[in-house]
Amino acid sequence: MKRRLENILVTGGAGFIGSNFIHYVFKNTSFCGKIINIDKLTYAGNLENLQEIDNDYGGKRYFFERVDICDFATLKK
Repeated sequence: MKRRLENILVTGGAGFIGSNFIHYVFKNTSFCGKIINIDKLTYAGNLENLQEIDNDYGGKRYFFERVDICDFATLKK
């Protein structure tokens, strides 16, 4: 039985690899779920990398949260 992904959590999604992964999933796959992107936005994170994704999918299938993955209390929310 093939399992279908409903949601994807991406950590560091505003960086080079993460943002390209998000672009790839939305543009080149049949994925129909939501992507939740969490990033601390330090030196490597740049939300401009995801402007097109945010315009096309923001608030519907794409969600960004500025969070440090070491901040467990905030992640639980």
